[in-house]
Amino acid sequence: MANKSKELLLDNNNMLYNQNQQIENIVSTLAQTNQVAAVVQDKLNDQGEKIQTIATTNKDIQRETRRVDKQTNQIIRREFYMKLILYLIAILLFAANIIVLAIKLSS
Repeated sequence: MANKSKELLLDNNNMLYNQNQQIENIVSTLAQTNQVAAVVQDKLNDQGEKIQTIATTNKDIQRETRRVDKQTNQIIRREFYMKLILYLIAILLFAANIIVLAIKLSS
């Protein structure tokens, strides 16, 4: 009977030892997981900062593009008006030539 109790106590002791080992392994795994999570968090923060920088740069580029588009439209508008004025001057010169020719032919 004492032998049976001794074996039962030894078995319980071995079971507790194994459970303690498993708990230590779990704690070790959790610590490693925590370290990996910290590294991942740092990398995510870095990427977040990079994304923020890229977004800011993108907004600056869009603003600059709108400004250049406005300038381009102004240049196109000026070019149109200059051509219009040149064509009007050409038509007026042509009309003046016809009038001068008519005057010369009638005299």
